[in-house]
Parts: sequence; structure tokens; C-alpha cells
Amino acid sequence: MGPQRLVPQERDWSFATTSFLLFTVSLVAFRRALKVNLGSAAGFLLQACAGALGAIHSCSGEAAPLLARSQREAGWLAAVLGLPLVSFGFHWTNRDLLAANSVVAGGILAAACSDPLASGGQGPAVRAAVAAALLSVLTVSLFTANAWGVAGSLVTLLSVTATELWPAGPSCLRGPCVHSLLLTAGIVALQRALSAQHTAEPA
Repeated sequence: MGPQRLVPQERDWSFATTSFLLFTVSLVAFRRALKVNLGSAAGFLLQACAGALGAIHSCSGEAAPLLARSQREAGWLAAVLGLPLVSFGFHWTNRDLLAANSVVAGGILAAACSDPLASGGQGPAVRAAVAAALLSVLTVSLFTANAWGVAGSLVTLLSVTATELWPAGPSCLRGPCVHSLLLTAGIVALQRALSAQHTAEPA
């Protein structure tokens, strides 16, 4: 049997644009978070990597199984570990070390119990880890009157359900594009919230 020819995929410019936007915003958040907390910086960097791979895959005109798999795994890793790491920084600057370590431990446990290729990498364990991390940020933000933290955690939580809420529609309104846009907005707000909390931290 001769070698099979891969069928070129249609370029998805809408998703490529939103993914590149996510990459850019997350990279800026990573650089700024380096001055605040290395854990949160690592979380933003994972989001940037996922955005970069999403943009590259969407712009590619060839069907590349390895690239597609890498994109899915990067998105899964950014969710299951990236968001808990961002949450880690909030608790660390708030001097709640138990909560900081707990959200990261939850992400690691979810990563061990889930498959990045099953259910689009959004299995129950992943959703639980993401929800726990973001709800903990929401709680801290409410107690510290951090409006950016409240907005960022709620918008990022909404991005997790974007695929189910917007399963189909015009290219710019499909679930993955809406997810990227909401996640980008959430990253902006969370980074600002982390900086605000760090500035307000007592000496």
C-alpha cells in the first residue's frame, strides 16, 4: 500500500487571529507577572504557548497530525496547570500558602487523572481543577475588593463553557473563537488584578 496523501485543511483565519491575540496578551502578562510571582508567570506562559500553537495550526495549509495533537495538548496543559498556577500567585501574595499549594496540587491531580485528547481535553477532572482555581481567585478578590480579580475570574470561568454555549455559527462566533476571546479578556483582567494585589500587599 503506497503512502497516503494528507488532505490540506482549510485555513481558519478567525481562530488564528483570536489565538494570536491570546498569545500576545499572555506573553505581556507573563513578562509583567515575573516581577510579582513566578508561579503566575508560568501560568501565563502556558497560555501564551497554547495561543501560539493555535495560531500556527490555524494558519497551516497542510494537515499535520503532530501539530494538531500538540495544539490540543498545549490547550489542555494551559487549562489544567496554567490557570491553577495563575491562582497560585493570588494566594501567595495574600500569604495564604495552604490555598496556594492546594490549587496547584489540584491541577497536578487533575492532569494525572485526565486525558488531553479525550473530550477535547475538557473532562470532568479538568473542569473541576479550573473551576476550583478560578473560584478561589474570585473569593480572594471579593474579600480584598479587587474588581479586576472578580471580573477576570468570572470571564475566564465563562470561557470554559464557550464551546457548549456557542457550538456553531459564523466563523468568528464559533466556540473556539469565543473561548479564545473570553480567555484573552480574562488574562488581561487577572494580570491587572495580580499587580493590584501585589501593590496593596502590606510590607
